Amino acid sequence: MSDSLKINLTILPEEGLSLVFSQNGEWFRSRFSTEELPDFSLLKADIRCLITRSGDTIYIRGELAAQIGQECGRCLEPATISIGGDFAYTMVPAKTETDQDVELTAAELETGRYSGDFIDLAPIVCEQIVLMAPMRIVCSEGCRGLCPRCGANLNTNSCSCRTQAADSRFAALRNFKVNKQ
Repeated sequence: MSDSLKINLTILPEEGLSLVFSQNGEWFRSRFSTEELPDFSLLKADIRCLITRSGDTIYIRGELAAQIGQECGRCLEPATISIGGDFAYTMVPAKTETDQDVELTAAELETGRYSGDFIDLAPIVCEQIVLMAPMRIVCSEGCRGLCPRCGANLNTNSCSCRTQAADSRFAALRNFKVNKQ
């Protein structure tokens, strides 16, 4: 499949257009500049979309299932998880206003703009992948992470570090006892 997922609105059927497609990590990476690239890598994304029209308003309803990879947030080992869900997107023709100080309503913030006879689904799909990705991935819920003192991976190794390091600021209170009456 090409880098673009452009839909020609002039030939959009009255009943809508149903699309099913898959994309890989190379396609996803190509959609971002080096500075914008997310912290995770996309392994594969499967997308189902229904694009319908009502006048000049375009409605995109879709379902996304993807696999993403990233270092585990606890042990730093490679981790892969599945993400996905439904999404909905509304697009209206771009306004010709050039006033920089126009205040947007809440409904306008949830609406995209298009101009011309084509809509590119690629930015919409990439946005949904980024929105559905968690901020931190863990390899498993039981991941024990790294030892904070020696850095050993506690899932595969044990370490001889003390379980609790004393904070030297409170060393004077170590032997403090409270008598209960």
